[in-house]
Amino acid sequence: MIRFFQQGIIIIILILFLAAFPSFLQIDYSTQSLKWNFEQAPELFGSFFSHILSGGLGTYELAGRERPISEDIGDNFMTSLKIILAGVGIGVLFSLIFGIFISRFRLTRLVNAILNLLAAVPDFILIIVSLILAIKFYKATGIRIVSLTPNASALNIWFPMLLTSIAPSLYLFKIVAVKYYQTSGEDFVRTAVAKGLRVNYINFQHVFKNIEPFIKAELTKVISLAVGNLFIIEYLMNVPGITKFIFQNGEIQPVAIGLFSMLLMSLITYAAVRIAIYLFKRGFIYE
Repeated sequence: MIRFFQQGIIIIILILFLAAFPSFLQIDYSTQSLKWNFEQAPELFGSFFSHILSGGLGTYELAGRERPISEDIGDNFMTSLKIILAGVGIGVLFSLIFGIFISRFRLTRLVNAILNLLAAVPDFILIIVSLILAIKFYKATGIRIVSLTPNASALNIWFPMLLTSIAPSLYLFKIVAVKYYQTSGEDFVRTAVAKGLRVNYINFQHVFKNIEPFIKAELTKVISLAVGNLFIIEYLMNVPGITKFIFQNGEIQPVAIGLFSMLLMSLITYAAVRIAIYLFKRGFIYE
């Protein structure tokens, strides 16, 4: 418990330092150099905590106007949370289906070859290319599958969800596929095959149970990839999510609130995926 509180304090200090970083770093025009100025630290941190203790979250600037953070953060938080949950969920589901349960089919081999090619391309490039293809598709067919306006409701959500799932899917699928082939060569799997057990039964009762710990271990990396892509996607597609508090402001208050919100979304996503895996085991796996 003590270690948990220590880690929490370190994370809080790190987030506050990152939020206040632009205020700490100043330009000395006389010497044309950068210098650190930590004299404002007590005032900046004190102002942040005073707003929190007073029951408010402070203000931020939007389109030249000052608005209370508390009025907008709820909708923005839920928008980003939906995108992260869907992106990570699609990545985990995709890797399980194609990496384990239908990995023996030729279609999966084709998918694996395509993903190996895509894995060599940076995520940013994949996102840009996807946006270009979506625009080309609209020009060719007249069917709009993406919108860059913040009030486009579903059009501004489902496509970001799909783009957010690219990095988690590529990363987790490769890990699951490698672990599947390693596990398939183990003696207990060969024994099950020799007994004439069905492939689906072996995948559920033997292979999945041995790959599950690796999925849990890599879940934090998968979520970090999704969060990293979320910054790019919300900025490029003008999604009214939590990252606008970070991108559109240089003050410590909105940036810190945005970063803390990102941390909370990551924890919620991690817990949701772990619960989903647990329910899957309870429903389909015999202990």
